Amino acid sequence: MNSETQSWIWTKGHKFPSDMGVAHGLIEEVLLAVRTQQWCEKDVFALELILEESLTNAVKHGNNSDPSKHVWFDCKLSQNTVYARIEDEGAGFAPSTLPDPREPENQMVVTGRGVLLIKHFATRVKWNDSGTVIEVEKDRGCFPPPE
Repeated sequence: MNSETQSWIWTKGHKFPSDMGVAHGLIEEVLLAVRTQQWCEKDVFALELILEESLTNAVKHGNNSDPSKHVWFDCKLSQNTVYARIEDEGAGFAPSTLPDPREPENQMVVTGRGVLLIKHFATRVKWNDSGTVIEVEKDRGCFPPPE
């Protein structure tokens, strides 16, 4: 990941119980930060989708929405990149074993779509070996017009 070489202008670190209400509040904070930096709505939409799917996976699938389990959310914003690291206390999973939801035989399978969307919209994505940590980066794709 590129996160070590960036100059960060905004950061957010938060540990929270498995609660999608808290997760949605964190997503809104990130989106406000990128909008303040004049990211275009296409990039904001992609980032919202990446964070929504990643946090949903941590809260609902990783921690089974158990409020006694926590999610760690770390997010950083540079001028042109958002980096997020999300960790849950679940058993983990192997992303490579998920069925491809684009295949006809998997179109009615309810798992795998979120991971597919994350991979599609993120610039870079990786999981730790146990599948309990995801690191994602989204680079700015559109730039504000010159002044």
